[in-house]
Amino acid sequence: MDCLEPPPATFRILSHSIHFISIPIYCLALYSLIFIKSNVFTTYRIFLIWHVSENIFFEMYSAFFLAPALHAPFVVMRTTGILSHFGINSLVQFYILTFSIECSAVCISEMFYFRYKASLVSYKDHYFTYFLRFLVYSTRCFAIFDFIFPIVTYQDANKFQQIHKLALLQQNPSAQFLRCDSVYLLSAFADYVSIIVLSFWIVQFVVLCVAIPGAIVYITLNIPKSTSETTWKVQQQLLKSLAIQALIHAIMLGGPNSLFILALFLGYNSEELAYSAFLSLIYHGFISTFAMIVFTKPVRHHILECLKLRKTFETKGNSLKKSNQGTVTT
Repeated sequence: MDCLEPPPATFRILSHSIHFISIPIYCLALYSLIFIKSNVFTTYRIFLIWHVSENIFFEMYSAFFLAPALHAPFVVMRTTGILSHFGINSLVQFYILTFSIECSAVCISEMFYFRYKASLVSYKDHYFTYFLRFLVYSTRCFAIFDFIFPIVTYQDANKFQQIHKLALLQQNPSAQFLRCDSVYLLSAFADYVSIIVLSFWIVQFVVLCVAIPGAIVYITLNIPKSTSETTWKVQQQLLKSLAIQALIHAIMLGGPNSLFILALFLGYNSEELAYSAFLSLIYHGFISTFAMIVFTKPVRHHILECLKLRKTFETKGNSLKKSNQGTVTT
């Protein structure tokens, strides 16, 4: 078969058509975050710039450079994007994908830790700080490990890939796509590389699913109301924006990760569901960035001002308010 045969047309249309919306949104968000003049979240916006930049990279990489094709019921990913056309090994492409997801996890944990310290004046006196600090440091270590381990074990991992694909091909002679170098086979605990990678993957996934909601609840219940009303409202608003972004990541990253883990152990038969999971992965960053714009007031106002829309909205709002007041008086 043609190893570079693209995935189904429906997936390609869906994975590329949304770029016409997502790319302008990314550009607006980055422009606003870079040039906005605000004393409210001077440092926090650096985290937002990092997060939006990571989202752009992940979307572009997944849609154009990776372009995965799937073959149910086998847990394989055949890469058909730009990197495969240049002969880049599927193992390398898979490692780049996982490291990018890891960077997203690091960014989210760092944003929560910063928001936690900014929201609680005496955060060092809270026992929850030790847990959150452990989570952040662990995520950093996972990211470093996820960068170094694939490099150190590349030769062994590549050898294991060839062995596992050959064994699977012997069991399923019709699956000729397994002969392609652009195919990455996910094997559950079949060798020491997959054991270590999957163990770290599952542990971190579970920890983040528990820790992030816990952090949101704890910060919400412990934001000091003794501060000025304006400061308290800003803290609440920024926390709300971060919580919504975390929820989006939990659904659009956590959902596909759960499905991939289940597919490893239980198998799967629906390619449509698998492609839907990949679409969720690809566009989680776009939805998260859009939510950040909508629910982060300084960013939203700056974008409206850039688009010359804020004054228009304010004028309409004031006119409507006066009209309502006049009606009540009458």
